[in-house]
Amino acid sequence: MWAPHLRPMRIFRDLIFAIIIAMVSTLILPTNAYANIPASFVFTGSGYGHGVGMSQIGARGMALESATATEILTHFYPGTAVLPISDSQIIRINIGHRQRDALITLRPLDPKQSTPPQLTLFNGRLAFGQVATETETIGTYLSDITLNLASRSDSIEVSRSSKLAKYAALAPAKQWTIRWDSATIVSVRTKERTYLIRYGQINLAHVGSTGSDGQMEITASMRLGDEYLYGLGEVPSSWPSAALDTQAIAARTFALTKMKSIRKSCDCNIYSTTKDQNFVGFSKESEPIYGIRWKRAVDRTRGLVVLFGGQPIQAFYFSSSGGMTQNIKDVWGSEFPYLVNRPDTWSVNVALNPRYANWTRSVTQALMARAFQLDDVERYQIISRTSTGSIRQIRAFSSLGAERILTGEVFRSRVGLPSTWINLPKIDEPLPVIAQGSAICLEIFGSLFGSSGECQPLPE
Repeated sequence: MWAPHLRPMRIFRDLIFAIIIAMVSTLILPTNAYANIPASFVFTGSGYGHGVGMSQIGARGMALESATATEILTHFYPGTAVLPISDSQIIRINIGHRQRDALITLRPLDPKQSTPPQLTLFNGRLAFGQVATETETIGTYLSDITLNLASRSDSIEVSRSSKLAKYAALAPAKQWTIRWDSATIVSVRTKERTYLIRYGQINLAHVGSTGSDGQMEITASMRLGDEYLYGLGEVPSSWPSAALDTQAIAARTFALTKMKSIRKSCDCNIYSTTKDQNFVGFSKESEPIYGIRWKRAVDRTRGLVVLFGGQPIQAFYFSSSGGMTQNIKDVWGSEFPYLVNRPDTWSVNVALNPRYANWTRSVTQALMARAFQLDDVERYQIISRTSTGSIRQIRAFSSLGAERILTGEVFRSRVGLPSTWINLPKIDEPLPVIAQGSAICLEIFGSLFGSSGECQPLPE
């Protein structure tokens, strides 16, 4: 039966219902129209690198406290021994990965020398030390010769140019070899970098093509134990002698573990970049004033290697940590008894590590979204941390409710952060917005419509 006196109550109730529906919709329907999507995200942290193995800043700090190279190495690689073994193997270093073009020129070892620099070009691949036949030898060239290398669809073209002579075109070939005398430095310029090579020989290998564009691998071969190590640019040559000795031994050990086979991906044993070790060539030992100190450290430690169970260890190293090194299991999942958490207070000493003891970085919205493979990132949440405080897992949420989880190491690599020792302004993130909205909705509806009043999550 119609009751006129109830109409105002119904109108009020309908109005309240409409307001509640509008409020709840904004809470449980996260759309781009309502979401607060940050333009960027600010991260603060400590350290630089993956954190596994030896801290280079830690090695420097221990050296300044009078520790020896052996003491430093056995601190960061516990249970190991530093002993001499053979290191005269020939190592093949990739100095040009998947290149289409490169330029080779010469310079004298000593600008005052009377003997002009020279190189010899060979058709085909010659093993290190292999004697070439007459048919493999293209010619020997002096001083101002320039070799232009171009990879085509099925071969490599080498063209010769000089102010002093004209040269006929050479037939393309899949492989070439370049050698030079001891008074010569060879400059190899690629799109990414220029290398000065003093020792060994250079090989060019055609490795495939994409359409009409070919690709080649450029490698340099030389003796591992000294010639290769002379060219490593891992730490400043001005560091204390014990720190340089430590780095030379660790780098020699790392390189020895790469000698088991030639990697098809690079036609090499080892990359010249920080993917393996940072090889810069003759530029390192020829540094003014300090270059000789690094070369002496290599010579002083000749043959010394870090061993565990009589075998060279996986001698990972990095710049600096957040105060303690990582257990490799927390970073890459594998386990080694000598790659565990070790104290590294030197890395968080601003005087020793002014750039990375504390750092702040801003990451754009576009980069965050690309890293997590989401349309956008509304916010993120640290899921777990390692015992050192670094991020083990991190989750991101999009404005449409999607989410993705990354490991700490993958995250820092994708967004370009120095390390995974990241200190967030809000470590304890709130619950996802949908969950909060669901609870609020059901509490209000329960009081108005006489339900049980229990907050249950709404169906997704």
